[in-house]
Amino acid sequence: MQEQKVALVTGSSSGMGFETALLLARSGFHTYASMRNLGKSKNLTEIANDEKLSLQVVQLDVNDDRSVKDAIGRIVTEKRRVDVLVNNARYGPFGSLEDMSIDEIKKQFETNFFGVIRVTKQVLPVMREQNNGIIVNVSSVGGRIGLPVLSAYHSTKFALEGRSIRNAFIYFRINA
Repeated sequence: MQEQKVALVTGSSSGMGFETALLLARSGFHTYASMRNLGKSKNLTEIANDEKLSLQVVQLDVNDDRSVKDAIGRIVTEKRRVDVLVNNARYGPFGSLEDMSIDEIKKQFETNFFGVIRVTKQVLPVMREQNNGIIVNVSSVGGRIGLPVLSAYHSTKFALEGRSIRNAFIYFRINA
């Protein structure tokens, strides 16, 4: 009997992460829907319970090394695998470059770029060990086309686009 595939979705408290976590669970994956603030998990948990989905909410802050390590450690302890990682967590306030502080811009990079790196680096050894895995980095059209009031956000997504090309090569090497 084949083990149930395991998926981890970051940024599952709303939007695309919320919907992706539900889609994966409805498609038969045991899904870990992660979010920084577990107080935002009520709606997702209610839907999962009502539909009897194989979905667990887990606290994971992509900006915190310990949080990432603990969450992925828990998943590996419980399920011994991670088959799909969806890097979806994002942060993106509006503002022109001259109106944003360096700290605000750094905060966007910390979540939208370094958060992806942090989570991916923690999951890759698990995928290598099982010789299988898929990593999906959710970007934006803003990673290809920039607008003046979102220049910091777009910068993070352009960086993610560049990084994701490398992830495609890692994926093929894992499955080789």
